[in-house]
Order: sequence, then C-alpha cells, then structure tokens
Amino acid sequence: MDRSYQIGEKSIPHLLLKFSMPSILSLVLHALYGIVDRIFIGRGVGSSGLAGVTIAFPVLLIVFSLCVLFSSGSSALISIYLGEKNKERAEYVLGSTFVVITITGLLVSFLGVIFHGRILGLFDISPDTYSYASDYLRIFLSGSIFFFYGFALTFIIRAEGNPVYATLMIVAGTLLNIPLDYFFIFVISMGTSGAALATVISEAVVALMGIFYIMRKRGVLHITRRHLAVNLSEVKKMVGLGLSPAFDNIAASLQVGLLNSRIVFYGGEIAVAAMGIVFAIGSIVRMFSFGMAAGMQPIVGYNYGANLSKRVKQAMLYASSSGFLITLLMVVSIWIFAEHITGLFCSADKELVKLSSYVLRVYLFMSPFATVHLLGVRFFQSTGKAFYAVLMGLFRQVIIFIPALYSLSYLFKLEGIWFSGPVTDILAFTVTVALIVRELKKAKYAEHSRV
Repeated sequence: MDRSYQIGEKSIPHLLLKFSMPSILSLVLHALYGIVDRIFIGRGVGSSGLAGVTIAFPVLLIVFSLCVLFSSGSSALISIYLGEKNKERAEYVLGSTFVVITITGLLVSFLGVIFHGRILGLFDISPDTYSYASDYLRIFLSGSIFFFYGFALTFIIRAEGNPVYATLMIVAGTLLNIPLDYFFIFVISMGTSGAALATVISEAVVALMGIFYIMRKRGVLHITRRHLAVNLSEVKKMVGLGLSPAFDNIAASLQVGLLNSRIVFYGGEIAVAAMGIVFAIGSIVRMFSFGMAAGMQPIVGYNYGANLSKRVKQAMLYASSSGFLITLLMVVSIWIFAEHITGLFCSADKELVKLSSYVLRVYLFMSPFATVHLLGVRFFQSTGKAFYAVLMGLFRQVIIFIPALYSLSYLFKLEGIWFSGPVTDILAFTVTVALIVRELKKAKYAEHSRV
C-alpha cells in the first residue's frame, strides 16, 4: 500500500498524529528562526534592535504570504489529485510550482530591496531603529527566493506522504541558524543584518534538501523537464486554494503594521520592542495551529477527493478538539512562566521584561479559540471551497481586528491595544463554529466503499 493510499484507509487519530506531529514540529522549529534571531538581537543589540525587527515584521509577512500562496495551494491540489489516483496531474502541479516560485522569488527580491526603505518611512521611528530595520530587511529580501523553495517543498513533500523528511529539512535549518546567529551577531558584530543573513543561509539549506529529495526521486512524485512549464489551468486552481492562507498572512501584515503604528503612538518604541517579544513567543502557539492545520489538510483533501465524507468530518472534529486543548495547555504554561520567557530576550532591561510579560499574558489569552478558527479556514481550503476560506480569514484579520484595535485604543489607549487580540479571537471563533457546523450538516458528498 503506497503512502498516499493509506490516507484513505488508516484511522483518523493515527493519521492526525502521523501528519500533524511532524508538521507541528517543523513549523514550530521554523518559528524558532524568529525567536532565536530576537533573543540574540535583544542580548547583542538591545531594545532598539528588537523594535527595528518588529517594525520590519509586516514586510516579512508579505513575503511569507506569497510563499504560503503557492506552497499551501499546490500541496492542497496535489493532495486532491493523489486522492483521485491522478499521479501524473499531481506531478504537473509540482512542475508548475517550481517555475512560478522561481519567477516570483526573484521578483520579490528585486522589488523588495528597491522599495523597503520607503515602506519603513511610513513609521515614525528613531534613526537607530530605522537603521536596524533597514539592515535586517535588505539582507532578508535579497535571499527571499530560498523561502519560496523551502516553504513549497516542505509543504509538498508532506502532502505526498512523507512528513518525516519535511520535518528533517526544518530541523536542519533551525539547528544551523543558532550557531550562525551567534557568529554573525556576537563574533563579527553584524547586528540585525547578521541575524537576517543567518536566517537566509539556514533557509537555503532547507531549500537544497527539498530539491535533492525531488530530483533524486525519493518520493511518490517525480518530475522531468516536460513537467517544468506553467500550466495556467493548474496555477489558477493552485492560487485559488492558496488564497485563504495567503490573504491571512497579508491581512496579518496589515494587522501588524497598524498595530505597530498605534503602539508607537501610545507607548513608544519600548512598547514596540515588547510587542516584538510577544510576536516571537506567539509564533510558537500560532505555528502549532498551522502545523495542526497542515497535518489535517492532506487527510481532509484526500478523503474529500475520494468521497469519504465520514472521514472528512472525523478529521475536522478530532483536529479541533485536540488543537483547542493543547493550545490551552500552552497558554497556561506561558501565563505561569511569562517572566522567565521574556527574560531570555532582555534580562538586563527590567522595564521591558515587566511590560512584555504582561502583554504576553493578555494578548495570547484567547489563542485556543484562534486555533479552532484557523483549522476551520484550512478545512474549507482542503475541500476546495476557496471563497469561504478567504472570507473567514479576512473576517478575523480585517473585519473584526481593525475596528477592535482602533475603538479599544481610542477608549483605553495602550491597554486597549493589548486587549484587541483576544477580543478578535473569540469573535472569529464564534463565526467559524457556526459555519463549520452548517457545512458538516450538509454532507453533500456521498460516502462510498472501496472495491
């Protein structure tokens, strides 16, 4: 029995454990890139360096949104085609993905290096903070093509049934990033540009491991030169399926940009640095949610393509309940150890430790509900209902968050900003549950048995 066929046969809890755990591990390790960068920046550069990287973060999210657009969309489409037993079509999707991410990655690097200064000029920050942000972005954007390859290949290798190798790719990159950060920041004093260079080199290793895997024909999918062409029909489907998580990242970029602007206005750059620490720790919680969703995606996509509706429902219910409980445990742990966690970034700056610990507890309070929302978005994406997935993502990040941010900050100043996150999470959760229950009750696709 090949790996993809097992997705329609083995028990849902077993498959969720098999696919989600490596996905969670790989994405959490990916989040450690940012955490390690910020720890070294906080200790080696200071709060101004942390504030600079936080100000640059919305631009990074735009790059990640394009990476996710193609990686998530192509992996979802490949899962559906493998469920339909159409391996050849899945290989054409893989080939088209290679061509598209190469062109997009080079274009992003070119435009990003030219225009990143103008973007940073939108924020009212000190010259030191501007310099740190600019140094970080210039290096990061120059090597952004490696993130396109790294994201796409880890998603695709996971979707075709080998989550273990996808995880090993991320582990290798993360382990390399730590000594490189130390060397570039502390040994040769490159500051924030050194942190960015360490991240780019580490991601290049991830990309090379993925290319080696595909070219050596070690998995289910094999591509040749005839597959390396842009199939517009498949690219259109790929983009449609990837729009939801991509828009989620674009909306997150807008969210973080507006958030930074309000924080600078009401709390100054030390508050921005505190939020940067919260973003870093919060990325662990968020990457757990993404990992759970990534592990659920091939299971839902394959079984949906195979018309196994009962298994589709089971996957969503098991993922939601387990995701909620595990995220709750993570939030409780953060509450208990907040000061110890934030002290890793800035132990010498007691004011920053105190502020960031408080914000960490408040801003991540409703994260378990955000996990269910994200799983709901990925459920609709995996079943080909791109419109609902995009709508749900935008609903949380834009329709709810922006009014909450501005109204609460107007009424309660900086305190209102900190509470805008949890208010958004609980409202988005309520809408998500209503839509998912409605969708599961429909059961329009008929269950059938394999012959």
